[in-house]
Amino acid sequence: MITICIVDDQKIMMETLKAIINDSDDISCIGSFSNAEAYIEAYEELRPDITLMDIDLPGMSGIDAIYTIKSNFPKAKFLVLTIFNDDEKVFKALKAGAGGYLLKKHSFDYLIEEINELHHGGAPMSPEIAKKVISYFQNDEGKNDFSKLTEKEKIVLHMIVDGFLYKEIASKLNVTIDAIKKHAHNIYEKLQVRTRSEAIKKYLSH
Repeated sequence: MITICIVDDQKIMMETLKAIINDSDDISCIGSFSNAEAYIEAYEELRPDITLMDIDLPGMSGIDAIYTIKSNFPKAKFLVLTIFNDDEKVFKALKAGAGGYLLKKHSFDYLIEEINELHHGGAPMSPEIAKKVISYFQNDEGKNDFSKLTEKEKIVLHMIVDGFLYKEIASKLNVTIDAIKKHAHNIYEKLQVRTRSEAIKKYLSH
């Protein structure tokens, strides 16, 4: 039996997903939540095989919830169900740790098959999302991430690579430590990395 939790703030969507799952003999919904914060609190006790996660939630976003849970439970599996198909949200969700990404308009007819696919190691995606992912790698856009950095961000990144702490960088550039933290956050986001070590690794390999 594959256990499922649903996180979606739209009641009609929640009930529809539950009905589809309850019609299946080998999938069971063990919890449903209308916001990410409540789900994060309950996750350790529930630990479903797969979470069906909406992105646009009240309060914390679904993407941040995926990242938070995956940080503590790396084997957690998430299948994003959303109306959003813009590049930024797609790649942020996948970067956070989503194992699949489905547009809600495509999700109902094959939901059981897609849950099974993710459970058995696949990566289910709506056709137009799969196209975006393929296009991203074919165009090799990842190597151009450094061109997105401002001159100040390039300076800060260079100093991070050289091993300086945020407070040391702030002192050398005569700005506040908060300013450096903001620069670092922007750098990590543009380079699509989460940590200092990942940023350094990407810098050294580009």
